[in-house]
Amino acid sequence: MLILVIVSGLVMSAAYSAVNARHVGDMSTGVPCKEAVEFAMAELPERATNAECENYGVMDRSYKGTWRMPQADVDTWVTRYFPDHEPPPAPGIPSECEVDLCVTVHRDPMAETTKGAYDIALDIHFTPDGTAHVSYSSTDY
Repeated sequence: MLILVIVSGLVMSAAYSAVNARHVGDMSTGVPCKEAVEFAMAELPERATNAECENYGVMDRSYKGTWRMPQADVDTWVTRYFPDHEPPPAPGIPSECEVDLCVTVHRDPMAETTKGAYDIALDIHFTPDGTAHVSYSSTDY
């Protein structure tokens, strides 16, 4: 039993060291936003620009990213890929959303239809030039 614990500790230490060296200590790495968004069973918006995404974690997966897209495309994109998002609060009800649109999705990890991310969040800020700045995050834990 003691040998198993020691070997397990050495394996975890080696994995941590390898990841830490590769990711310069912050446990993140740049990934294509296509990969990050597919993790949430979606596609990157067709007219997305300035897309930058990262993957965090060693055993569990977590993605974060940002991009810009035409404001006119936001509703169609959200409706297509996140029809299961939580409804916005009713008018007059206080909200923690500090941007123009917050999209929150919680998927059942035990459901057969759930692949990839269990929790997805989009914070969308509309800019005066007609674009939307999207901040995205998703996790499977």
